Amino acid sequence: MTQDESRARQHDQTPHTAPCGGFTLVEVITVLLIIGILSALIATRGNTLNSDLPARMSEVRAQLRYIQLKAMKSGASYLALQCSNSTYWAYDTATPSTYLLLPGEKSATISLTDKNMAMNAFTIAFDRFGIPYSGSPLAKLSTNATITITAGGQSDSLYVTPETGFVP
Repeated sequence: MTQDESRARQHDQTPHTAPCGGFTLVEVITVLLIIGILSALIATRGNTLNSDLPARMSEVRAQLRYIQLKAMKSGASYLALQCSNSTYWAYDTATPSTYLLLPGEKSATISLTDKNMAMNAFTIAFDRFGIPYSGSPLAKLSTNATITITAGGQSDSLYVTPETGFVP
């Protein structure tokens, strides 16, 4: 046997090491990115119900402030926001059958069902000085008026303060 043949045979008999069975850095980073994107999507979809209540609270707060400012600007005797079991609306107490269109609404009568919310029945009116009144007949607020709103399986309350009509 020649030296070259001996080396070839020796080379064939040396144990070959198999490549490692691990993952490359690129594969690990790709999997982590996919997991991160999926978890972000799941987290944001799960929070849609929780965001309904703050959105509805903010909407009603803005509508109360709008009615108060409109009453002060127009000099009307009283402008009111009233809620029954299924709807709410704004009106001038001098012409209670004529409803006012609230900003961002398509109809003067707003359906609570369409907004996926519920509110307790109330009447809040503001005079030309922005002072809040409540009840029937209207009486100046002596304590906070409470409006309870339920949306997305949660409930919270808005408070209209006496004298100023501030809704924190």
